[in-house]
Amino acid sequence: MDLEKEKSALPRQENALSNTQPAQNTKEGHILAIMRAGQSLNRFEAERLGDHCLHSTISSLRAKGYQFHDDWEWVRTRFGREVHVKRYRYIGMGA
Repeated sequence: MDLEKEKSALPRQENALSNTQPAQNTKEGHILAIMRAGQSLNRFEAERLGDHCLHSTISSLRAKGYQFHDDWEWVRTRFGREVHVKRYRYIGMGA
């Protein structure tokens, strides 16, 4: 493989996303902006916003220092049964 081609495929440091500021046009950035504005979310609400795996997004954001409070709640599904899901609320950045 051509070494020059390999080097150009690597992201430049100045173009890499910051670990503490997800870009607004990413799934993480979109969900974080909504939650920073004061809205709490469960997995079904996040699905309508384009996040098909909210717990994974929250886990990734927590790994970057963002803090969330979560509570279990019961939610009625479109099929009429109730399921146990977590509701996440943004708290802020870790110390």
